[in-house]
Amino acid sequence: MKIGIIVYSETGNTKGVAKILKQKIEAYGHKVRMEYIRADTKRRHLEIAPSTDPYDRLFFAAPVHAFTLAHPMKLYLRDLPDLPEVPVGIFVTQQFRHKIFGGAQALRKMKRMLKKRDAIITASEIVHWKHPARNRQIDEVTDKLLK
Repeated sequence: MKIGIIVYSETGNTKGVAKILKQKIEAYGHKVRMEYIRADTKRRHLEIAPSTDPYDRLFFAAPVHAFTLAHPMKLYLRDLPDLPEVPVGIFVTQQFRHKIFGGAQALRKMKRMLKKRDAIITASEIVHWKHPARNRQIDEVTDKLLK
């Protein structure tokens, strides 16, 4: 099975969680590749938009910006080709400890956009960066994404 993790990260927090997810997937013996979305945020234009074609299973990861999904991930998902029956796990990272500060909204946005592409959402999770037990939470979130 070819597994892809598509990540948008500015500060490295989301990228760090995605690396942990990648390591866990590899421990199961699967081939996994992490690819990055890159954007010129001033022009709101994607410079790099990874292809989803080679993958049998996907994970998408992005931060929460201004209480919603980061705009570059919105642009990426908007232009994504159909993903008929592809299992997809999603997660977001946010600074605040409560999902009402954008995490839940960001996940809803990702789910809506992916369902329009016929993807099968298998898991959706939030990592609260300022949570006092952040490392334990990251471990739990990455485990849930793999189920």
